[in-house]
Amino acid sequence: MAMERQDIEVFLALAEELHFARTAERLRLTPAAVSQSLKRVERRVGAPLFTRTTRRVDLTPLGRQFHADLEPAYAQVQAAIARAVSTAHGLSGNLRLGYMSAAVTSPLLALVDSFRAQTPDISVSIQETTLADLYGPLRRAEVDLCVLPLPVAEPDLTTGPTLLSEAALLAVPTTHRLARLTSITPADLGDEPFLFAQNLPQYWIGHHLPATASSARTTRLAGFQEVLAYVASGHGVAVVGDQTSRLYPRPGLTCVPLEATARFDYALTWRTDAIPPLASAFLTHATT
Repeated sequence: MAMERQDIEVFLALAEELHFARTAERLRLTPAAVSQSLKRVERRVGAPLFTRTTRRVDLTPLGRQFHADLEPAYAQVQAAIARAVSTAHGLSGNLRLGYMSAAVTSPLLALVDSFRAQTPDISVSIQETTLADLYGPLRRAEVDLCVLPLPVAEPDLTTGPTLLSEAALLAVPTTHRLARLTSITPADLGDEPFLFAQNLPQYWIGHHLPATASSARTTRLAGFQEVLAYVASGHGVAVVGDQTSRLYPRPGLTCVPLEATARFDYALTWRTDAIPPLASAFLTHATT
């Protein structure tokens, strides 16, 4: 009599958890279903695989031997199935991912790790892009997907799932009057000049400017680091994401929460007319 796949999975999970309720929760089964599955396995083997009391569950010596033999064999079968599915769907080769913003790396790499576990025959390369060349790597086909700050209102680009959302802060010189506030409202801003990286679309700047600052003076600089340097030197203020305080601290720069201002959202983005099968599969994985 063959052993069903679910029964194998129940045995392996229970051997790790040594707890019926946790095993049931992990496999999305009822505890009764776990018990019934284990009984089928033990009938097939012909001897108990676990000792069970009201306080604990342990593997028997036979159970430990069976687990040691079965676990690597089952992992090999699963890997073979995953490779076959990947090949059948054209999921091979290299996936090129871009990202703009250091804070995105944690959720992005977590997705990459789980995606590679499901598609073991692919490779993934990632590269950091710049705020001053926001859409260039995608349009030059240097990357297949790129995590970009929203909004992206470009007719040749499409956005998908959001990987990171963070509050807006106002970066100001530490000696500035606004640095003493615990939070800043649009009414507090006055006629402060705003600094942005060059080549950003006007709609992107308008989206991130506080409502009362829509007609404010704006200055464009080479990139994000230059923006922070100019702020610290007293040349203006900048709307930045919450990550700035953690990842880009510098002397003379203070970041204060900014009220009634759009959050910074980062979403997977691709060329509308060109998305490879591997990139499409990654999008599906990120969504689910």
